[in-house]
Amino acid sequence: MKIIFFGSTNLALPILESLHKHHDIAAVVTTPDAKSGRKQILEETPVSSLAKDLDLQLLKPEDPKADKEFLTRLKKINADIFVLEAYGKILPLEIINLPKYKILNMHPSLLPKYRGPSPIKTALLNGDEYTGVTFILLDEQIDHGPMLDQKVVKIGPDDNDFTLTDKLAHIGASMINKLISDYISGKLIALPQDESQATYTKIISKADGKIDWTKSAQQIYNQFRAFYPWPGIWTTWKGVSLKITDCVGTELQKRDTTDDYRNGTVINGGVVVCGSQSALKINRLQLAGKNETSISEFLNGYRDFVGSVLK
Repeated sequence: MKIIFFGSTNLALPILESLHKHHDIAAVVTTPDAKSGRKQILEETPVSSLAKDLDLQLLKPEDPKADKEFLTRLKKINADIFVLEAYGKILPLEIINLPKYKILNMHPSLLPKYRGPSPIKTALLNGDEYTGVTFILLDEQIDHGPMLDQKVVKIGPDDNDFTLTDKLAHIGASMINKLISDYISGKLIALPQDESQATYTKIISKADGKIDWTKSAQQIYNQFRAFYPWPGIWTTWKGVSLKITDCVGTELQKRDTTDDYRNGTVINGGVVVCGSQSALKINRLQLAGKNETSISEFLNGYRDFVGSVLK
């Protein structure tokens, strides 16, 4: 089976590796190298790096919709099927209809729930117990195409965006080759999604990491899980940004009650009073312009932290 693979992020790596072991990967399409970090160093995507390691042909169109040379190269390759996972760009109908067996896309949610750019983060943020992977045939609408297969996956209580992404990526990779075989042979029939159950996710920004201390400790911990490692969760202390890099929900000491404090108040040991009669224990944190440190080291350096109110 001759395949062209479209992907960019770490989520796509296990599927590309699995496909490479069983099929002819004629080309890998990924997004162009982009500037990253404070020094704005040009970096390639994780998929680009893996494709080079596997000695695969790489294509990096700026705009797949407008790049006629890119379309011509795809036509010349004449692949049987395209497989897409976490590519990051919208494909035009002309490309979608190009291969004989269309484009197979893995989406990391139980479609039609959580269509869009942030399904894993959203499931964690909402405190869901289950998520999954869904394979669809791509169409022009976002995560809208008919479904070929779906697998439910339990979310661990301490799963975060990094661990859950890795889990879903490997589950998708374990399914992909049999799924292609069953699809090509006609054993799998693509069924339309239930539009009445469709929900949508949004693009996440750094601002989404701002902590609202009126929320419960569990809600804030879910926010931490959803946004680890990026964009992280943060608050302000004395007008300065303070990033919380490790935390956990905890119980207040018997001598303390949340009625005694405003939400956001730091009490003994770096415990912060939250809404719904709950508290969050900070384990590690980073003040803007400073190095990340443990809460014990931070308290030694900033003795006025206890008793202050985070905002």
